Parts: sequence; C-alpha cells; structure tokens
Amino acid sequence: MQRDDRQWRLTGFSAGLWCIIVGVGMIVFWLAEPVEFAARHPEIFGMKFNAALAFTLLGGAFVAALSGYRTLPFLAALPVFVYGVIALAQHVFGVDLGIDRLLYDPFTDIGTSVPGRIAPNTALCFILISLALMRRALRGGSDIVQIVCSYAAVAIAATSLVGYLIDFDTAHDWIVHTRMSVQSATCFLALGVGILFVGARPAGYQRMAIAASLGVATYLILLTLAYLKVSAQATRLPFAIDREGISSIAGTLLDLILLSGLIYAGLVAYSYWNSRRYRESASHLSESQDRLAAIINNAVDGILTVSANGTILSANPACQRIFGHAPADVVGRPIRLLLPGRPAGGGEAAGSDHGGAASAGCVVTGGEMDGQRKDGRIFPVELSVAKVELAEGTVYTAIIRDISERKHFERQLLAANAELEEFAYRTSHDLRSPIASSIGLLNISRELLENGEYDALSGALERMERNFTRLDQLIQNIIVLTRDRLMEEEDQRFSPFDVVQNQADSLATLEEDGRVRIANHIPPELTIVSKPSKFEVIVGNLLSNAIKYHDPQEPDPRVDVRLEEHGGTIRFVVEDNGIGVPEEKRPLLFRMFKRLHPSRSFGSGLGLYIMKKSAESLGGAVRYEAKDKGSRFIVELPNGE
Repeated sequence: MQRDDRQWRLTGFSAGLWCIIVGVGMIVFWLAEPVEFAARHPEIFGMKFNAALAFTLLGGAFVAALSGYRTLPFLAALPVFVYGVIALAQHVFGVDLGIDRLLYDPFTDIGTSVPGRIAPNTALCFILISLALMRRALRGGSDIVQIVCSYAAVAIAATSLVGYLIDFDTAHDWIVHTRMSVQSATCFLALGVGILFVGARPAGYQRMAIAASLGVATYLILLTLAYLKVSAQATRLPFAIDREGISSIAGTLLDLILLSGLIYAGLVAYSYWNSRRYRESASHLSESQDRLAAIINNAVDGILTVSANGTILSANPACQRIFGHAPADVVGRPIRLLLPGRPAGGGEAAGSDHGGAASAGCVVTGGEMDGQRKDGRIFPVELSVAKVELAEGTVYTAIIRDISERKHFERQLLAANAELEEFAYRTSHDLRSPIASSIGLLNISRELLENGEYDALSGALERMERNFTRLDQLIQNIIVLTRDRLMEEEDQRFSPFDVVQNQADSLATLEEDGRVRIANHIPPELTIVSKPSKFEVIVGNLLSNAIKYHDPQEPDPRVDVRLEEHGGTIRFVVEDNGIGVPEEKRPLLFRMFKRLHPSRSFGSGLGLYIMKKSAESLGGAVRYEAKDKGSRFIVELPNGE
C-alpha cells in the first residue's frame, strides 16, 4: 500500500470515530435532558436523538468496513438507510409515520416543523451515505455508486456549512424551520470525504479531480439557491413596477452569478488539466531519470560528469570500485585527482582541447591513460569523453574502464609468445644436434664394421646411446611440459608423503652408488587437496635436481623434504647439501634450456622451468634460497580444502 493511501485510510478511521463521538455525545445530551442549558443554547440540540443514533451506527459501520468486515457494516448501515427513506417520505408526502418519536420523545424543541423530525436534506444524506457504506461492505472496495452517493452527500453538507458561515439560511433550510444542524453537516462531510477518497486511487479515480469538482458543485449550488431566493422574494413584492424592477435586477444578478460560476468552473477545470499534464510530465521525467540512474548506477564502467573547469559534478558507484573513492568524496574536486593526465606508457596525451576545457584543467582525451587510485597507485584506464552543451554551460561525460587486467593478460601473452619462440628455436636445435651426431656416428660405425675394427666400434655405439638418451630425455620433458599445460585435472585429496616416497624410489637409479639419502620428514597421516599429477611433477623435478647436483666430496650427501601448513597455504621445502647454484647463474634459474652445471649433467635444461610452470598452474609460486652449503627450494601452494 502506498504512503498516500495509508494516510487516507487513517483519515477514514478518523472520520468514523468523529461520527461515533458526535453521535454518542448527542445521545448523552438528549438522555440527560438539561432543560436550562437547552433554553440557553438551543442550537446544540439541532441534531435530533434519532440522527445521533444513526451517526453512531454509520461511524461504526465505516470503521468496520475499513477493518475488512463485510456483514457487520452492512447490517449497521441498513437501518439508517430505512430511517432516511421514511424520514424523507414524510416530507415528500406530508405525512407523519411516527418515526420521529419512535425511540425517544424530545424534551425540548428548537422550532422545527415536527419535534424530533430531521430535515429533508439530512434524510437524503442519510440515504446516500448508508447506501454507499452498504455498497462498500458488499464489494470490499470503491466503485462508481459509492463515488456518486458520497459526492452528492458531501456537496449537500458543504453547502449547508457554507450557509452557516455566510448566514444564508436557504443553504441549510430546504423547508422553513427544518434545517441540517452543524453537527450533522460535519459528520456527513467527514463520512463522505472518507468514502470518496479511501480506496479511490486503486479503483482508478483521481482524488484531485473529485475535490476540484466538489468545489465547483458547492459553488454552483449556492449560486442557484441564492437566485431562487431572490426570485421568490421578487414575486412577493406588492407593486408590479417594483416586481419588474426587482426581477430585472434578479435577472442581471443571475447572469452575473452564472458567468462567475462558469469562469470559476473553467479556471478549476484548466487548473486540473494543467496539473494532470504537469504530473504526467513529472512522472515521465521521473521514470526517465530512474531508468537512467539504474543504467548508470549498475554500469560496470565508471561514469563521471565534469564541468568545463575540470570539477567533478557526479560519479557513479563503479568509480568507487575503480578508484577507491566514494562518489560523494570526489564530487566538487578536480578531475586530476582521478586522472592525473599522463597517458599510459608516458608521452603526451593525444586529443584536442574541445573548446579550451583541457587548458582549464579538464581531461578531454580519449584512449588509454593513467588513473590514480585512492592509495596513490597508478594504473591504466581506457577513457571516452563526450562534450554536452547545456543551458547552464558545457559539461563533459567521461566513461572510464579499468584495463589493468587486460594489460596484465597482454603482458602474459607477449611473454608466452616470447617463450614459445625461444622454445621452438631451442627445441629444434637440441633435437637436431643428437640426431646429426648419431648420423655421423652411424657412418663411422659402418666404416669400422667394414674394416673389422670392433674395439673402436664399441666406443662409437656408446656415444650414440648417450645421444639417444639425451634425445629421449628432451622428448620426455617436452611431453611433460605439454601435458602440464593442457591437462585438465580435478582437485583430489592425497598424501604428499606417499608422493615423495614414490618419486624417491623411482629416482634411486639416477646415481650408481646410491650415496644420496632422501629424508622424508612429511607426516604420513597428513593429507592435502590439490592436483596430484602436477604435484608429482614438482616433487620429481626438485628431487632429481638435488640428486644430480649432489657434492661427490660430501661424506653424507642428503636431501631433506618437509611440508608445512599455514592456514590455506602449503609450504613444500626441498633442501640439500650439494654443490648449490653459483651466484652469477641464479638469475637464470627457472628459465628454459638453462643448464647451470653442464659439466655435471646432460639434461635438457627444462626441469626447473617445468616445475615453476606446474606451481603457477596450481596458483602458487616457487623461490630459491642459497645456503652456506647446498640449496633450498620453497614451493608455496594453496590448499584446496
């Protein structure tokens, strides 16, 4: 329910309570029979006992109807309707049906035609209001019948009240000495307004139109009654010439009254039409503003409006996500707070001045530029600026997009392309070298066979075997690297202790004397959630490197493997007491085809590179720490638990 409808509903309850209070109060007055008070203030007893009882029933019926009851308000309004019909019939047919003193014999009379009898306009309003209430009870809402009945009752009651204010008896005395009391008029007015306006909007009726037309109707009724009174008085004059003169004056007065009424009605109609048009325009404008605000406030990109002198006029919520400043904090501040004006990558900003706004401090360039976050960090943005000419001056609309992520991916793509080119070149070279060497050795072996030099043939075959072994290792590394990049694998729970133990067992054949001791310090019961195959690649490469580059002079060569958990992070550590990595070669770690100790091993130089890529694909990172004796590799990975 809208706020306006709730207020009118509260007004309806107040109208019902007013009728109950007035009705009960007058009943108490009549039953108390204060003779002396009635003699001093006879106007208080203008509302008859039966009328007071009827208003009490109508007030209760209206409150019950607003509370959602159906049968109770209908039953309360029905006897009032019957009473109004009988009371009006007595005036129309000139009979006394005994209804005036049926429930109470008045102790005083204020000069009415019959003691206890209500005025015909009062009886008519009882009929109209009770009919409207019974209709409301049956339908549970407003309709045209209720509108018409309550409209007529309000017009009659308003005319009566105005008559009291301007001392115009005809407005409330339809029959001499039988008038609608002030109390009755206020009760009819309250009930009529409540029935008219409570629920009018949901039923499709305009309250403003009803109120305006009520004013016109009341005015016209008063004018009509005034004319009838003047005409009646003119016909009672004793001299014809005076009657004719008065009649002429009455006709002129009537013309003036009708003309003023038409002008008044026209002004009210025009005011209503103009207000309707204004409300429709305001509604359309509000809807357009709401749609535009919804688009701007939900836009992914930042949207700013900037004055010609470079002052921020507005900012949408996306600007806070991009720059870190709340929209209210940047309004009124210079645009250079967010866009320092430096093009991304340095250099001069491209673009034109657009009417001198740029020189006044407004950035009006498009393309890529540097933005500045609240914490002072500079980041790349993509900017589009539109110039808008308004009546109050020129403003600029800027659409800003944070392209940090795009730039990051572009850098990654360039790095990947560079790695791919290097990989293709080095792979083709390393593949061709052992093949070419083996072809030469095959020719030598053929000659040795033909000459019967079998002892020399053995050496050539050994060299060929080493070439093919090296070639096989390179191909195996290429397969691992390709599989690591392309293979999709789900996270699984596994034991890192078992992975290390299996890899250590499979690498036991790397050295002939088996001097290197691998110490697995990972608790056997510990489990983690990650991708097992990629984790095996990391473990295998770190252990094989530690074994290959152990120190032959070390009396107790060993490799220590540990795993620690810190919140959601796994810290996998492999350290040895081998020959380590020379300081000048440490920048080459984790790069493709870089053999740091070529005299000690004929590997492909891809092991640490593959291990690094495997760690990154798991969302982790790897680093190297030099020891006084040996090396320490630390791999930090997220734990998928």
